[in-house]
Amino acid sequence: MLRLRWTLRDARRRWLQIVGISFTLAIGIGLFAGLSSVTEWRLTSIDKSLEVTNMYDLRATVTGGTEVPAGALARIASEIDGVAEYNERLVFDTQIDAVVDGEEVLVHGRVVGMEMSPSGSVVNDVYLIEGDVLPTAGTPTPQALIDRNFAAFLDLPTSGVVTVGGDIDVNYIGHAVSPEYFLIVEGNGSLGKSNLAVLFAPLATAQDMSGKAGSVNDLVLTLEPDVEAEVVRAQLIDAAASLDGALLDVIARDETPSYIGLTGSPEIDQGIYDAISLLLFAGAAFAALNFSARMVEAQRREIGAAMAIGETPRSITVRPLLIGLQIGILGMILGVVVGYAISFQTVSVVQEIVRLPIFEQPFQGAIYGRALAIGFAVPMLAVFWPVFRAVRVRPVDAIRSSHLASRGGSLGPIISRIPLPGRSLERMPIRNLMRAPRRTFLTLLTFTMSLAIMFAMLGMSSTFTTTFDEGNKELLGGESDRFSVQMDSFYPVDSPQVQDVLTDPTVQLGETAMVLGANVTAAEASEDVDDPTRLDLVVRFVDFGSNVWTPTATQGTLSRGAQGIVLADKAASDFGVEVGDDVIVTHPALVDGAFTYDTRTLPVTAIHPHPLRLNAYMDLSQASTWGFGGLANIVTGVPADGSSLNEVKRSLFGSGKGVALVQGLGDSFRSVEDSLDQSQSVFLITRIFVIFLVMLIAFNTANINVDERSRDHATMFAYGVPVRRVIANLSAEGLLLGMAAVVLGGLFGYALLLWMALFLMPTAIPEIGMIVSVRWWEMAVSFVLALAAIAVAPVFPGRKLKKMFIPGQLRVME
Repeated sequence: MLRLRWTLRDARRRWLQIVGISFTLAIGIGLFAGLSSVTEWRLTSIDKSLEVTNMYDLRATVTGGTEVPAGALARIASEIDGVAEYNERLVFDTQIDAVVDGEEVLVHGRVVGMEMSPSGSVVNDVYLIEGDVLPTAGTPTPQALIDRNFAAFLDLPTSGVVTVGGDIDVNYIGHAVSPEYFLIVEGNGSLGKSNLAVLFAPLATAQDMSGKAGSVNDLVLTLEPDVEAEVVRAQLIDAAASLDGALLDVIARDETPSYIGLTGSPEIDQGIYDAISLLLFAGAAFAALNFSARMVEAQRREIGAAMAIGETPRSITVRPLLIGLQIGILGMILGVVVGYAISFQTVSVVQEIVRLPIFEQPFQGAIYGRALAIGFAVPMLAVFWPVFRAVRVRPVDAIRSSHLASRGGSLGPIISRIPLPGRSLERMPIRNLMRAPRRTFLTLLTFTMSLAIMFAMLGMSSTFTTTFDEGNKELLGGESDRFSVQMDSFYPVDSPQVQDVLTDPTVQLGETAMVLGANVTAAEASEDVDDPTRLDLVVRFVDFGSNVWTPTATQGTLSRGAQGIVLADKAASDFGVEVGDDVIVTHPALVDGAFTYDTRTLPVTAIHPHPLRLNAYMDLSQASTWGFGGLANIVTGVPADGSSLNEVKRSLFGSGKGVALVQGLGDSFRSVEDSLDQSQSVFLITRIFVIFLVMLIAFNTANINVDERSRDHATMFAYGVPVRRVIANLSAEGLLLGMAAVVLGGLFGYALLLWMALFLMPTAIPEIGMIVSVRWWEMAVSFVLALAAIAVAPVFPGRKLKKMFIPGQLRVME
């Protein structure tokens, strides 16, 4: 009972320190457990969402923008052993016109014609998020479901009308998701929820809308257990010989960009979460260790007095351990609260980016258990060690007033000989730091870790923004409304379809181009390495002599008629090639009007700076070597004076000119910026907790300094030193420590930023080469705020200094 009263008295006397240390631990516990829980939730929900929608194992698409008769792809699948289920589809790009809040929105659209079943037995099925029924074919106005990502982005109602290219009105009767579009990834690797509207319609409805009755161009299938996907892939490609010259492009589930981003992001995000939360948790743990130890060491005289009157070491140890118990329990309770606040805030951002039909959030007992166990052990160990040291000294040594001050140890004599400018009061902040190097180092370490995390978070935000801004700048070439017109087939450049686009009154600076997919491997690597790097790139044939737009060459040169390929810096780095080296290119070829594949070796003539590695370029004259000479499937340009991009889209699309899609080149990065804006809330809440942690550390440091130096301060007051001067010295001491932490935190934070941007992110988003960038003004503002918090912290315990009973503090014996 006596010990309980002692504990309650200690809690009342030091409640600010106990709460402050507990909050410090809670931030570390909460960030670690909360962010780690989000990853477990995502991985579990992804698996269940893919299962309920029955995502394909293989997808076969007819290349070249052509179609085959319905039933042809199904017949091929039915003749291959190991295929479990299959469905034919008709997938085509279009333009979608929607009215949102009275404003017209023209975006890239995609219609997926497919079988639909309420039982969910269809391969790559849809899952209704909003709405009651599935669309049916044969209605006067075509019915469809609209992708939930796009609908949520524009806040569309559950049902409505959109206009598809060709002035076809479509009733969408619900919002749905499909596994291919849980995470919408455009062909250029960017997220596309803001500029890609997907409509899921019955197959017959899609055939009628496209004017391609009785045709399909896509096959999705699942495999029986233990069947190798590569074997079935090869059989599908070989069987395409029966499709009258059509080729099949077959990809596996794990090669689908959306699936890669969907399943890879949680693990990579967890890598970032681990780096942040573990560093912050370590900083919080060191802070708690330091503060708990100093709080106990400030009671050395009381411990010495207890030993002098005959208390046993075990009895003396119990009292401060109960303080550690209070800190540990309060820290665990607050840690759970902080953890849930962080996890639910992070989940809200994740659900905005990834639309999963099933998202479960069970309590992660194992994760919280590990974090809480460490959080509980830290203050107990922090209290036990100084008490263990204190009870091992003689009572007279513990009572001696000199032990109330920090001991310099072996560095004390050395430090005392270092000449410092100024009078004794002016030298005191530096002396106080130098005479207790262990305490100074631990406090500096906690500040450094916190500021390093803040630096890395700000740097990652700036790096993402700069990377996509530079990519946008490279594609636009100074024209913010530069656009690309995708034709629905290959046309001669002098054909009416192409010429109508070039001469349209809304278009100026129009140029023809050819865009083809290709598989590329480094020539030397393919000979020396068993499994060389192979990348699927998009090769764009453009006029290298154009005065309108050409890619920028950071290495090598661009010249009209050059026989070679221009790679992105990221692709060249992944291949390990430089200008002048060779790469092996496997590409589609047009021979006697039929599509086939060909392989050739090409030199790397230049390297361009666009961050997306899939963008490769060749001179337009080289299209003839692939059999596409004189043809075009892309026209680029800018709106004519007085015309807007929407007017260009309206004029070109649906006019019978062979136009499949009109898209602003800057649109592809708009959704990335939107996603980054949403992700900022996660970065922001992390930065807020970091700043709060810095404030707590500064407050606890100042509060404990006041307690353990109470005799020093009483002596200064006895000699007439005003309270404000003592507070100023404490602020100066904190500022010196803070400025050292800013330097070290900046260096360590920059190293952490480089690790995340150059080593961790390429694993998560291998298609993008990150451009590391730091907004120094933002860093400066954040660091100034942190230093201000450190400097102001001693003001709060100033009230305790003003009320100090000086004679009582100067007594040698109690």
